[in-house]
Amino acid sequence: MNNRAFVARRRFSLTLERNLAVIFALLGILLTTLIALHWVLVIEPTLRADAESRSRAFAQAQTSGLEALLRTGHPPDQLADEIRTELDAVLLLKDQSTDTPFVRRITLVLDDELLDLPPDSLDLAQGVEQCPECFVSEVPLYDPHEHLLVGIATFYSSPQFLNNLIRDVRGTLLWVGGAMLLVIGFAWFGASRVLGRLGESEANLRTLFEVAPFPMILVERGRPGVTQANQAAKSYLALEPDGTGQLTSAAWEALAADGLPFGIGEQRETQILTRDRTRRWAVVSAMPLRFSGTASRLITLADVSELKAIQDDLRQASLTDGLTGAYNRRCLLQKLGAEIERAKRYGNDLSVILLDLDSFKAINDTFGHRVGDEVLIKVAATLRRCTRDVDVSGRYGGEEFLVILPHTAVAPALEVAERIRTAVKTLAWSQPSLRVTISGGVCEYAGMDVDGLIEIADQRLYQAKEQGRDRIVGPP
Repeated sequence: MNNRAFVARRRFSLTLERNLAVIFALLGILLTTLIALHWVLVIEPTLRADAESRSRAFAQAQTSGLEALLRTGHPPDQLADEIRTELDAVLLLKDQSTDTPFVRRITLVLDDELLDLPPDSLDLAQGVEQCPECFVSEVPLYDPHEHLLVGIATFYSSPQFLNNLIRDVRGTLLWVGGAMLLVIGFAWFGASRVLGRLGESEANLRTLFEVAPFPMILVERGRPGVTQANQAAKSYLALEPDGTGQLTSAAWEALAADGLPFGIGEQRETQILTRDRTRRWAVVSAMPLRFSGTASRLITLADVSELKAIQDDLRQASLTDGLTGAYNRRCLLQKLGAEIERAKRYGNDLSVILLDLDSFKAINDTFGHRVGDEVLIKVAATLRRCTRDVDVSGRYGGEEFLVILPHTAVAPALEVAERIRTAVKTLAWSQPSLRVTISGGVCEYAGMDVDGLIEIADQRLYQAKEQGRDRIVGPP
């Protein structure tokens, strides 16, 4: 009887050992597959899409310099040289940490019917000959006066930054996957002793979960707190025991209140208040699973704060002038369109001031472009200093500046313009003999569109120039 019981127990033990070994192996394969799927379906496409978006934003930001050159009115040969110089300047922009250029190649195709340029300057290509892995961004060029399409600039952005990031993340994931496979092999090898060493195997699995370099959280359905969290998650979300055997924190409660993703591949971006009271951006994704027979979700967080910061910097660069830091033409037109819509809807006053530096070309020719840049930077700062927080000012193009004054009729707008003119005239410069004045035209919104409003202000600016410069002209 005892022998039979021993045999039966042994047979049951062997069967259970084999089944547990198979289950453990499948669990490891499942976790490895989840990480691989998360990489293929979520992380890498997100990183690649973000890199392509940033490359395009960078390319669009650089085209403003090319568009500004087209309105200078320089002779064809000189304009062609300036275009080549501008392209070379873009190619020289590098990442300081890696000394890798942002753009490897630029091609520029210009319309020979709209631009007066030498034939060899209508189809330009600068940079490396081939760049098959580069991100290609085609950006249209428009004539600043006529708003006509005059050419296409194609930027071949370097993929080096994305490749480095993908390599680092992929290496980490491969390391985790390799460690899991190692545990699987160990579990299979030790299947004959799995009953006696089940606790040890579970501890090993918990260790892998704990040492994962990214936050991982296990949440049971129907329970508000966190069932398990690795060390990265505890630190990132400041998780602490709540007395019921679960983990919780203010950051976790806020994250759960915003709603956690459910489906495979579903992800959400959210801000998280970390332990050091700083706000970090994270991509939250979830994978439904059953843990110890209970329906649960594995929540993973990928910190994308640095990517968001880069994205914000690129977005800011696409809206501001690189020299003065003021809003650029594209941003000014967008904001003016929005203010016109508000004025239509609520009947508010709205005025604009179009300003132009007097004899700016002579300043550049006499004192050099460095002094010319100083003038532009100081004038942009003066505009910000002389206007309200609700007002919008920026570099409209070249030496022209535009000021948008919401809730302002023409009379107060003329006062603001005069204040700006006086402030510019009294500025101190690095060259004692330099004298800078500015002229402007003021127009109040009266039902016209963006182009019509700016056109009237431009006509009055022209009148100010004709009347001797250093003056502001408003409505008659």
